[in-house]
Amino acid sequence: MRFTSGISDAINAPEAADAACQQVLKQLAGAPCDLALLFTSTIYRTTWPDLLTQIDRELKPKVLIGCSGSGIIGGGQELEWVPAISLVAAQLPDVRLHPFAVTPAELDHSSSGGFWIDKIGASPESRPVFVLVADPFTAHPMKLISELNATYRTRPIIGGLASGGNEPGEHLIFMGTDVYREGAVGVAMTGNITMDTVISQGCRPIGRPYVVTKAEEHLIIELGGRQALAVLHEVLSSLSLEDRELAQRGSVFVGLAINEMRQAFGSGDFLIRNIVGLDPEQGAIAVADQVEVGQTLQFQLRDPATSRQELRRLLQAAGPTQPMPPAGCLLFNCTGRGKSLYGTAHQDVKLIQMVSGKVPIGGFFCNGEIGPVGGTNFLHGYTASLGLFRPRTPTRSELGVGSSE
Repeated sequence: MRFTSGISDAINAPEAADAACQQVLKQLAGAPCDLALLFTSTIYRTTWPDLLTQIDRELKPKVLIGCSGSGIIGGGQELEWVPAISLVAAQLPDVRLHPFAVTPAELDHSSSGGFWIDKIGASPESRPVFVLVADPFTAHPMKLISELNATYRTRPIIGGLASGGNEPGEHLIFMGTDVYREGAVGVAMTGNITMDTVISQGCRPIGRPYVVTKAEEHLIIELGGRQALAVLHEVLSSLSLEDRELAQRGSVFVGLAINEMRQAFGSGDFLIRNIVGLDPEQGAIAVADQVEVGQTLQFQLRDPATSRQELRRLLQAAGPTQPMPPAGCLLFNCTGRGKSLYGTAHQDVKLIQMVSGKVPIGGFFCNGEIGPVGGTNFLHGYTASLGLFRPRTPTRSELGVGSSE
């Protein structure tokens, strides 16, 4: 198994594509390209089918998928809001690839089970791992992820929602030499491949956990029998001056417990959701998810130090039990991370390569990130969602103990 990555910020799109292709071809060293993942800025003014034809001609991938992003990740760089093209190219012996594309019309009538098995061509018993990219406006992402969860229980999905556009039709989705401006594309991989996932939400709990005692859809009305807004004010007033300043900058979130059976909750035990509004009349808090009575909730605070520490901890936890380092990495990073979080560029990529080695890496900044927490795939925000790829059964040469012949 061999992963390679290339990136270029050349102003001319064909030149950037050629530069990225040449970088990965050099690293492939004559080996065939089984899978290519393409991430590109929509800032380029180019004929996209022609660009895909150029990449197909140079790289000759068996499967190519990808999308556009406001920021492009490759090598050791995170290039935000500038022209850039990133390619990840992989040789995947003994791996079967199942590419698929789904339109909004199909998603209107899709359901879990047979529809997806027929669409993807991989059975749940084959234990696939998934990469998925989708248009945020037209792909019904929550429905899409929910149906894949129900069909392929506990199988990990890594990916994200295309970014850089402000309305339907402005995002690009790629499969082969075809360009779509709606729907979703993905690839399921079966056979001798495994994908470890790291989902870093970058938040730490504040206050204490509360049980939701009154709620209506996205509205939290009462926590522990008290007005939710009063509870939030109480939590914020107990913070240090530094944390209160963070809160005033919009760094407060809601954490919904993933496993209600835990005796105690800590960082990583919650699904983080945005606070999208306050209702002083009801004393209610609106969040970006459905909330149910009986759920456990704890408010969360996000800051650069917590984000770095959590990502480092999760990467370290993912590494020691493995027989060999990852062959490649895909990073789907929220548009709210990067320079807007850390103040400087390339921070997440540098940390990944510091902890996991100089692994080939590619990806983009997303409008929403897809990844599993507690064995279930979710759509996240403000998250770094990573897939680390290894062969399920490494050869002797991959283990560094001589030829496998």
